[in-house]
Amino acid sequence: MLLTNVDDIKKIKAGMGGDIKVHGSSNLAQTLFKHDLVDELCLMTFPITLGVGKRLFGEGTIPAAFKLTDSLITKNGVIFTYYKRAGEVKTGTVGA
Repeated sequence: MLLTNVDDIKKIKAGMGGDIKVHGSSNLAQTLFKHDLVDELCLMTFPITLGVGKRLFGEGTIPAAFKLTDSLITKNGVIFTYYKRAGEVKTGTVGA
């Protein structure tokens, strides 16, 4: 299904359309962040640098708190982290 605007995404999210999963579209991901439409994150961190690339959290991303729910480190060093929304953003120390 091609989503043409934020209102279409909000209708799917509010209805019985199921989860919206984004794989590899930084433009769509940034739109979802900008309009507070992200409930969960799965981030994959690869142990390589490739130079300049696209930003996942671009201009317009609203502050949002997430809580780590699971993580996995593969034998090749790829880190999978899973997060769910955790209410309001609280600032302070990193903690132990």
